[in-house]
Amino acid sequence: MPSRLLPELTPDELHARALRHLDRFDASGEKLRQVLRRTVRRRRLDPLTTARLDQAIEAIVARLAELHVIDDTRFAETLVRGMRERGASARAIAHKLAERGVADGIAAEALAAAGSTDDSELEAACAFVRRRRLGSYRPSAERAAAIRKDLTALARAGYSLDIARRALELHIDDDAF
Repeated sequence: MPSRLLPELTPDELHARALRHLDRFDASGEKLRQVLRRTVRRRRLDPLTTARLDQAIEAIVARLAELHVIDDTRFAETLVRGMRERGASARAIAHKLAERGVADGIAAEALAAAGSTDDSELEAACAFVRRRRLGSYRPSAERAAAIRKDLTALARAGYSLDIARRALELHIDDDAF
């Protein structure tokens, strides 16, 4: 099988790859940096070339941020809004933002802008319950047997016990746990 020759990796090629990536995916500055560094790392280039390309990556990310092609605040707000609509908890959203390379301060601002109060958390939990068909969305014969399972699913999704109980519309004695 003939080996595939890869074209030389230049700053212009990295810039083109960055734009192709951003054309397909919304990304934070840090996430784009990771994607470009992974591209360089896969080539197994000598350390001097790698260092030169790392400097080019920093310049590319800085220039794209300056032109507002990448904007961590916009990215965070979009991600928060989408995850909230799908029923994600504030904890799960904060974890996803950190995973995507969004700074803690920007993540906190985006969560605050989305209204991370108990009411919004309860609304998100209710959306999660509906989507997963938990609680009153289960067939009535299964509800009583699945209470713990439903509470566990909500806890794994990052909701507090109080929010989980309210979302499931349960009135359980604390002795049951």
